[in-house]
Amino acid sequence: MPQLDIDALRRAVEQNRYLITAHAKQRMGHRRVTDHEVQRVVATGDVIEEHPAAQPFSKALFMAYVHEEPLYVSCAFDGQTAYIITVHWYDPSVWIDPWTRRKA
Repeated sequence: MPQLDIDALRRAVEQNRYLITAHAKQRMGHRRVTDHEVQRVVATGDVIEEHPAAQPFSKALFMAYVHEEPLYVSCAFDGQTAYIITVHWYDPSVWIDPWTRRKA
């Protein structure tokens, strides 16, 4: 199984080697999330989920507290560039707690 290099993904975002998808930009606008907040979640957040076999690129879900609320950032990584897929705030109908997703 491929391995997802979280440190390299974080470095890509830190070095501005990332793209925010149109979907993520739309969600950021609706949810009032800034680019800086997205960068901070990836840089300092907990890795909640890893999907190294995801296609076309490995993915990870990060979570960090922003304005005292859990903010999640889903990223894909091709080894050089990170792709911000979506962002969302904590939703108790989806999460048992900020680190544990409810089973479908």
